[in-house]
Amino acid sequence: MAITLTPEEISYLEQLVPAGKRGRTISAPTPRGGLKRLVKAGYVTDHAVSMDAVLYVITDLGRQALAKAKGRAGGG
Repeated sequence: MAITLTPEEISYLEQLVPAGKRGRTISAPTPRGGLKRLVKAGYVTDHAVSMDAVLYVITDLGRQALAKAKGRAGGG
């Protein structure tokens, strides 16, 4: 399901790229609303690591969506 990415979501994806397959752990109380939408779209996976921390990993689909969004922002 393709979605139009918000600037906040683009930022999340950009932060997840260098984390690679290890992903990035985000603990409460960090807001995760934009990340939930990215998970639902299949751009990011989430794995609970504790009651208040979640590991997020960007998917290939997420990398493609980020490249497309950055292409639009730069040239279109």
